[in-house]
Amino acid sequence: MKHCYNQSAGRYKKILDWVALFSCLSMVAGLFFSRALLSFGILVLWLSSLHPAVIGGHWKAWKRDPFALLCFGFFGTYLLSGLWSDNQAFWLASVINKLPFILLPFAFFSVPFEQGRFLRLFVAGLVLMQLGVIANSLLHLIMNPDYYIHGYHFSSPLPTTRYGDHIRFSLTLVFSILLLLYLLRESGKRPLKGAWRLAALGFIAVFIVYIHILAAKTGLLCLYLAGLIYALFTVWRKSLAKALFLALGILLLPVIAYFLVPTFKTKIDYVIYEIDKSSNGERFDYTLSDAGRMITYELGGAAIAKHWFTGVGAGDVMDEMKAGYQREYPEVSPDQQYGPINQYMFTALCVGVPLSLFLIGMSIAPFTYRGRASIYLGLTGFILIISMMVEAMLEVQFGVFTYLFFLLLWIKIIKKNKSIASSQ
Repeated sequence: MKHCYNQSAGRYKKILDWVALFSCLSMVAGLFFSRALLSFGILVLWLSSLHPAVIGGHWKAWKRDPFALLCFGFFGTYLLSGLWSDNQAFWLASVINKLPFILLPFAFFSVPFEQGRFLRLFVAGLVLMQLGVIANSLLHLIMNPDYYIHGYHFSSPLPTTRYGDHIRFSLTLVFSILLLLYLLRESGKRPLKGAWRLAALGFIAVFIVYIHILAAKTGLLCLYLAGLIYALFTVWRKSLAKALFLALGILLLPVIAYFLVPTFKTKIDYVIYEIDKSSNGERFDYTLSDAGRMITYELGGAAIAKHWFTGVGAGDVMDEMKAGYQREYPEVSPDQQYGPINQYMFTALCVGVPLSLFLIGMSIAPFTYRGRASIYLGLTGFILIISMMVEAMLEVQFGVFTYLFFLLLWIKIIKKNKSIASSQ
């Protein structure tokens, strides 16, 4: 009887592996093309993780996984802040937005990315979707170059995903570069060879070039820093000369791009203009992209200092910020008033500094895992820390997904056994 049960469980596990793969591809497609598809993929993956053949093992593994537990705590802080939030509608929306912190860490125990075949299939699907978005974006640029290049004078980027989320898209390209490097260099006994190897190198080159054409500051910064760290900690171990050559190439990229890529040049010129205008003024000019960001830091910092222990509650954060705008920057229209464009500040204002330690813990946790792919997980965690320092990415659906998905993907790759330990 036990033998029959094991056979049945094994058969279901194989089916669930394919369900998990298609759910992950559905989520990525949702990030690029459809919010509904993203939510559907998360729900299907979570439901598949509740199957009797696997739920017991998932529960035991979840209880031992530090990142999963910190995600649960992070969700709990926002849930708890409803006790002191007056705007219950905004609080509820914020809590619903954080539900993936409960669902995805558990559901990802069903994802078979520790198996090379499934990882390669996923990366192939991810890259093909990204190439489709890039092709559409470049087509717009080719059809009307003057319009789009001129748009960079006003911080108006090229069209990318259906929802125009160019920041998240540029981050996914950096993450795909890391995935392709892993498949090329360290994917166990079956690294990419021959034509597949050339194709992967070609995709990396295309992504690097397009990141400069798109010229999203967050994506560019993450690309350069990730490249330098990768050269230092990975290539250096095998060849000092290659590491130095790679680092020099990365440092020269922005110089070359400035003279060869019109959108990149226009973006750099706009940033220089912003810096010059902001340094000569007594007050931040809210019409400038980065100056508007600095206004949120000024107002958010003042509000955190006043409500440092409990915050104002996830429901009242925007009401508090709008009061600050009205007091300090009344000229800013309501549609240009934002919460702190920094996730750490935003969370501190929502739930207070003490409870923000869960977010700090989530940021640190990826660096505690040990395994063959730990450098890639560490780089992903580092990139996401940078992203959260310049945007409140966990306050929007696509930001929550991007943060969780790529961290959990690398954690899954590192863990070779069904049961995940908190350290190795």
